[in-house]
Amino acid sequence: MDGVWWRAGACFIVAFGLYWGTARYLDATATPDVAYFNHLAAAFLEGRVYLVAPPSTHDLTLYQGRWYVPFPPLPALLMLPWVWWAGLPAVNTVLFCAFFGALNVALLFLILAALHARGWIRLRAGDQLWLTALFGVGSVHWYMATLGSVWFVAQITTVTFVALAVWLAIRLPVGAGSALAAGAALGLAMLARPNVALTWPLLLGVAAMHLSRQAAQGDATSSQAPPLLCRLAWQRWLAWAGTSAAPPVFAVCALLWYNWARFNDPLDFGYLTANVAERLAGGLHTYGQFHVHFAPKNFWAMWLAGPLWNAELNFWTPDPEGMSLLLTTPALIYLVRARGRNPLTVGAWLAFALLLAPLLLYYNTGWWQFGYRFSLDFVLPVMVLLALAAGDRVSHPMRGLIVIGVLVNLYGVLWWHT
Repeated sequence: MDGVWWRAGACFIVAFGLYWGTARYLDATATPDVAYFNHLAAAFLEGRVYLVAPPSTHDLTLYQGRWYVPFPPLPALLMLPWVWWAGLPAVNTVLFCAFFGALNVALLFLILAALHARGWIRLRAGDQLWLTALFGVGSVHWYMATLGSVWFVAQITTVTFVALAVWLAIRLPVGAGSALAAGAALGLAMLARPNVALTWPLLLGVAAMHLSRQAAQGDATSSQAPPLLCRLAWQRWLAWAGTSAAPPVFAVCALLWYNWARFNDPLDFGYLTANVAERLAGGLHTYGQFHVHFAPKNFWAMWLAGPLWNAELNFWTPDPEGMSLLLTTPALIYLVRARGRNPLTVGAWLAFALLLAPLLLYYNTGWWQFGYRFSLDFVLPVMVLLALAAGDRVSHPMRGLIVIGVLVNLYGVLWWHT
């Protein structure tokens, strides 16, 4: 186990050096005006939930003459100690984002190592590092971890706590303790992006995997009848599910209270009246935040959209409204091999499908971006499925696709910053 922690630590150091080094090399280390969460943290310390004289008002919500950050507050809560200790001017949201991005890479490696330790995947350390590289530099996570804007900080920190939830569910023995720990981490993630509550089926699949293995071992050593063991396993699974659901329910209540404190309406997140880009405002005000009208465009951006020909550069450049995940992370094609009826596979696929649904109905594709940035919402179930699909080892063709993805995302980083 010591070797696992050393490798996880190395993943963190390398990833942080890469993310922060990328920002420094491309002269993009300054906190942007649209960071917002640093200002919101300062507002919390002063007993306010609104911003006074924000440096920008893009995507903020004006209510009764005050500007509010419509996005849920987790990143601001995480910044509170830094703002309290050093003051608002000292907070660098790009550095903050690079740190949590590196933490995500380390957690992803720990998830893969824990899956292997449980015997649920067969990939050894070297192959686990290949999939960690796919996530860290072969996906849109790379460029997003080099930015400090409000949207990207929210997504990066969401991944941190979803990954923590998955790792705790796998690593800890099944019981009330693991249920509360995994549920609490998922609840915290919801305080940044509430839709990631739909990752819960993956946690349930992990718990069922624990219990099914215990039941199988019991069948081989116990004199009790298998139906009784099965019934007991189901009872323990339902108890785990109920316990793990408690923190996310508490998170929902906290978000409703936060909405009431801002807008006097627990169901109003402020998105419908936000100061969004003019090109997006028409659809938002006509159809609302979620509608089937947006599904074709979102599906296109997510899976089919390609680059655009730039006559000025005489070269292909990314479509800023989104580009297919199969182009930015081509190794995702191996998802078709993630088949099986074990609880882990079923839970991962169910979480993936449920997380896709609201993204397909959302009023924008992610707007100005490289690739499809909302894919970070479902990246953890996808990485579990890829680990299952890889089998005994990450094959040479799969490694080749990972390398291609790294090169594509390197181009995306350069394109975005220049």
